[in-house]
Amino acid sequence: MSYHDFITTPLLQRSVLAMMLAALASCGGSDSTTETAATVTAVAAQEPGQKPNILLIVADDLGYSDLGVFGSEIPTPNLDELATNGMLLDEFYSGLTCSPTRSMLLSGTDNHLAGVGVMSSPTRPEHMNQPGYVGYLNFRVASLADLMRDAGYNTYMSGKWHLGAEVENGPRARGFKRSFVSLDGAAHLGGWDWRGPTPAAYRDGDDLVHVAADFYTTRDYTQKMLGYIEEGRADGKPFFGYLAYTAPHWPLQAPDESIAKFKGWYDQGYEALYASRYGRMQQLGILPAGAEPIDNARFKPRWDELSADDKQVEARKMEIYAAMVSDLDTYVGQVVRYLKDIGEFNNTFILFMSDNGAESSRRDLAPDIASHIGIEYDHSLDNLGRGNTYVMYGANWASVSAAPFSRHKATGYEGGIHVPAFVHYQGLVKAGTHATGISTVMDILPTALALAGTTHPGTQYRGQQILPVRGASLLPLLSGESAAIHSQSEVFGWELYGHRSVRQGDWKLVWDQAVPADERRWQLFNVAQDPSERHDLSLTMPDKLAEMLANWDVYASETGVIY
Repeated sequence: MSYHDFITTPLLQRSVLAMMLAALASCGGSDSTTETAATVTAVAAQEPGQKPNILLIVADDLGYSDLGVFGSEIPTPNLDELATNGMLLDEFYSGLTCSPTRSMLLSGTDNHLAGVGVMSSPTRPEHMNQPGYVGYLNFRVASLADLMRDAGYNTYMSGKWHLGAEVENGPRARGFKRSFVSLDGAAHLGGWDWRGPTPAAYRDGDDLVHVAADFYTTRDYTQKMLGYIEEGRADGKPFFGYLAYTAPHWPLQAPDESIAKFKGWYDQGYEALYASRYGRMQQLGILPAGAEPIDNARFKPRWDELSADDKQVEARKMEIYAAMVSDLDTYVGQVVRYLKDIGEFNNTFILFMSDNGAESSRRDLAPDIASHIGIEYDHSLDNLGRGNTYVMYGANWASVSAAPFSRHKATGYEGGIHVPAFVHYQGLVKAGTHATGISTVMDILPTALALAGTTHPGTQYRGQQILPVRGASLLPLLSGESAAIHSQSEVFGWELYGHRSVRQGDWKLVWDQAVPADERRWQLFNVAQDPSERHDLSLTMPDKLAEMLANWDVYASETGVIY
């Protein structure tokens, strides 16, 4: 029975059918039967003919431990409530950086297949004229927004696009009925671009616009999304919303009143904060089995080695970062209250995730930015965090954000790709639960289609050849009907700018492109026993290393990786 047939069946019959299908799934039915059972369970409490709204909320560069529910000291009561009344996705993976993740979210397949093998236009000769390296969401994939619109949904986007700067490959061209987006997505207060004090590029629909001096991304993206939903209510259609915040991505900027809440919170430094968060994660019982704290030698320089003035600057950066995370929570709270006010909260599937791990780099030290300090940028201590500043918090605070994992964004280590994520959907997701099976950002598209009662078109869409999805629906995992949606034998891979990783079951290979060339080699980890990736087994387990290298070759061949 199709989803449409199910939801138009009288309620009593639907309840009986749901129990029958769930029983079939529990007796070892096929994957499709299990998914169908999960789907009918999800809608058993809905009115006939009613499809759920779907809201995807994506934070930018949010570290694994940055929300209260994951151990943070930053107050995030709204996100914590959604998470604790939903399901934490304990083994959820993103791409290495923002645009690869977003391409996988909207296509259901690998970023190298979807056109974002590199983050912008290709520069290396071997990437030129390759469909997987065009630097935008290519047309070999069907966009999730197009498919949801075909399924009868109003489709809205607000926030960071980062999948093509031109109208012909922008959000409207890929199926969003209404959209307001940042084309690059790295400014917060006012209208300056991330490359320096020049106007930032936004699109309102297809129109290129500049924003006012009092623009604040977290607030204004929220208001745009709520405005779209309100305008569309008269249509009587469900909505698919993609709310892609730029917080807490650099440059670190937030309103003065938001930053003031955290004055003095971080004066003890990053080592003390790491210990505090790690202890809180232990108390919450959310540390993966086998996790080990990182050695304080990783913090360079050590907090006690800083001058008093430098400590003030470093503490101020973390105060701004905390303000950005706190404001993210505040405005998600506004979304929740609005949905409750219009009676749609219980009928809205909400998935929250970060697009990658914590950012450790210091682009603010690059000459093209540093040359503006003291001219357009005022980096005096009391001014830091305003729209005329450009600072990043660096590797030491990022190591706190990434707890309990090692390394950061743009690497294949857990700290780069193992991200905080949860789902809230009353009627399907049991409150206070955890999904321990592996899931990835590629699973979002098939999940949304299953909720909408439709399917992916396969290899043909709108008269042209397209690629199938590599993801799987999360519904069996979310309903508790299955502990896993991916088998232990399935291979997952990542690559960007030479950084590489591949995982199968509990085993993972990582290639660190950032170390000197003569030190580069594959590292082997058992992430079930060693989720912090502290113990490289490549030299002691050569047979497993060879097996995983073969898995890498399969992944790279299937996805067209060129490195």
